[in-house]
Amino acid sequence: MEKILIIDDEMSPRESMRMVLKDKYSVSTAAGALDGLSMMSESPVDLVLLDIKMPKMDGITALQEIKKKHPDTEVVLLTAYASLETARDAIRFGAFDYILKPFDKDDILQVIEKGLARRRSSAGLKMERDILLDRASFLEKQIDEARSNIMMCYEGTVNALILTIDAKDHYTYNHSRRVAELSSSIAAALGVPKKTIKEIEQAAAIHDIGKIGIDENILRKNAHLTSEEAEEIKRHPVIGARIVQSVPFLEDAIPVILYHHERYDGKGYPEGIAGEKIPLSARIVIVADAVDAMMSARPYRNALFIEKVLKELGENAGTQFDPDVVNILLSSRVSLV
Repeated sequence: MEKILIIDDEMSPRESMRMVLKDKYSVSTAAGALDGLSMMSESPVDLVLLDIKMPKMDGITALQEIKKKHPDTEVVLLTAYASLETARDAIRFGAFDYILKPFDKDDILQVIEKGLARRRSSAGLKMERDILLDRASFLEKQIDEARSNIMMCYEGTVNALILTIDAKDHYTYNHSRRVAELSSSIAAALGVPKKTIKEIEQAAAIHDIGKIGIDENILRKNAHLTSEEAEEIKRHPVIGARIVQSVPFLEDAIPVILYHHERYDGKGYPEGIAGEKIPLSARIVIVADAVDAMMSARPYRNALFIEKVLKELGENAGTQFDPDVVNILLSSRVSLV
């Protein structure tokens, strides 16, 4: 049974209304606003019939207190003709309606039923909203779990590919690890979002995966390559892209794998694209790849000193390398040591 509280300092109208309502609702009464608020704090009600003119605390002040502490409770004001304008103003404070004294039985029942109908409707909407919020929270949790599982699969696949590279050519494995670390640092210095930095780092770690399709004798040759061997090596970006195409969650790595030997001036391979047509992730890895290659000793040459590496970068900015990426290194915002 729905609960109604009548707050009126005059006993006669208070009891008259109680008698009208008691057979249909659970009705309680209070002789003043303070008593009524105290009763509501202990046992909330669905609707309050509230007189405007009362001692100690008037009805308008009580209305504001009720709406502050019990915003879902409907309030109907009781007023005489002299305070009709005040009652209308009180609607702005959240009152549902007002009833004129002396009241008519049918008017009271009609207004109260309308107020309670709105209360029921609001409660239903609140319940539906809570159900939707619970469902949304559940779905969000499921999405987070799915995302976590995908990332575990992603990282597991990346690690498997890295180990495959290591089994084929240990130099390439160590080189890829260092390029991944440097690429991550460059991306961070460029202000790339954290999520993208992680994607670039993981893509850089497998940028040479295509070399597993190249003859080991060419990969491990301790001398300069012949032109035919060099052409064979140039196949590895395309081979690598084909390898990861079958893994949907590695698609973000494809631009790095396919384009890490392109040049800013368009004279690279395999497609000869230039400038910003080369994805930023690939432009970062191109520089990191070259830096590590220059700083690593090979059977046919010694490792270059940092000063020489930086000089080479500066001289080739705008031709081989993206000048913005090179400037990050030349400005010492990324350590090469």
